[in-house]
Amino acid sequence: MTWIKLCSVVFLSLSLIFTGCKSQSNEEVYVSDLYNIHEEYQDAWGNVGKYDISLPYIHCDSKSAKKLNQTIKNEYKDLIHTLNEAEEEKYTLPDTSISYKEYWNKKMVSLVIKEEVEADYPRYKVYHFDFKTKKRVSNKKLYKKYKINQKDTKAWAAQAFDQEYADEYYDNVKELRAQTICSLPSNLDMYVQKGKLNILIPIATNYGSGIKVVSYQAKRKKSNKIEDSSTFDQTTLTLKNNKISLYYSGTDKTYKVHGCFNEYKQVHVYEIGPGVTYGFLLTTKGLVEVIAIEDGLPINRVCSQGPLYGLDKVKSLRSGQALTEKDQLIDLFDALRNQPFKSMEGTYTNDEITLQIEENGNYALQDTENSYSGLLFGVGMEEEGLVYGYDDYNQDVLSYCYVLPMYSELKIKHLFKYDKLELEYKYE
Repeated sequence: MTWIKLCSVVFLSLSLIFTGCKSQSNEEVYVSDLYNIHEEYQDAWGNVGKYDISLPYIHCDSKSAKKLNQTIKNEYKDLIHTLNEAEEEKYTLPDTSISYKEYWNKKMVSLVIKEEVEADYPRYKVYHFDFKTKKRVSNKKLYKKYKINQKDTKAWAAQAFDQEYADEYYDNVKELRAQTICSLPSNLDMYVQKGKLNILIPIATNYGSGIKVVSYQAKRKKSNKIEDSSTFDQTTLTLKNNKISLYYSGTDKTYKVHGCFNEYKQVHVYEIGPGVTYGFLLTTKGLVEVIAIEDGLPINRVCSQGPLYGLDKVKSLRSGQALTEKDQLIDLFDALRNQPFKSMEGTYTNDEITLQIEENGNYALQDTENSYSGLLFGVGMEEEGLVYGYDDYNQDVLSYCYVLPMYSELKIKHLFKYDKLELEYKYE
């Protein structure tokens, strides 16, 4: 039980020597290691097991500090016990590492603990402590202090995802984007470093049903003074105060463009085929989002479809083309044709309903009383999920619903009389 003996020595030395390690120069605050263990051992078959564990200890005599120290210790107690047991019994576990970093903002420290188990994405825990008040600080309090709401975090999640996947071509990248934004926890971990907000955002992946966490430096709200407009035929796109609107002279109506989570610097509308007009939005990060105008207008719901994946580092849009930072001209229609697309084709069921979707978007929905058939077509996405228009062949209904694909199931809101459907994929 090597680590237990060593931990006892470490803990005793921390108790006797208060000075520890200064975490920040010219500040009378202290954080040091509760555990600092680096072990390698061989199992009965000669395989090598390895683990590195560093956990923080806060030096403060308040009840809140003592409670937080115990909370951190308890959080990893079972894992450390399992690792110790493996060493004693001579069997190996996946290599494991626990480390932490300190992020300071005046008298408040954020302790970001990172747990890495071989081949898995890291897991994070964040704890905040204010040495001025000698109390633990909650995420909720920081959200209130910095006036953060869920709309902010969804926008930041979209921006983090778009940067992470800008060059990816997974056929379900749009579904992963929807899962990231729409399944976002309401209370994300964050830390503040020298006045700058950093948010830990879970990103949906194709690694099993995996989630990886990325650190995104969030910008505080400020008025975006960039204004722009673009007109083609009957359609005008307008950017003002970082909001996108679309005016269509055929209906003499102005539509809000939904699902715009990024910051924008240019809008562009252009005919990419006979009678087919698309809108394009250039973000301040050089990504290009797309709007399928003809799909949105009939259902009175115009949405961004998110970035054109693979088209990155664009500095301007002109005449149906994107000019990159390397002064290359990319045809937007070609970029659009190369977009990853995953059909929802398949059969989905629950106890009362069966939904059959064909590759071309034709669907048939059967419940205990009624049957519906028609066409589903993708429009874009919003905070609630991917927006699909549906045209019912039997009743001439033309409306929209929200769809959130979750690996082996569909969650659908507002489809005919159903406020919410949860349907599992039926394997044929």
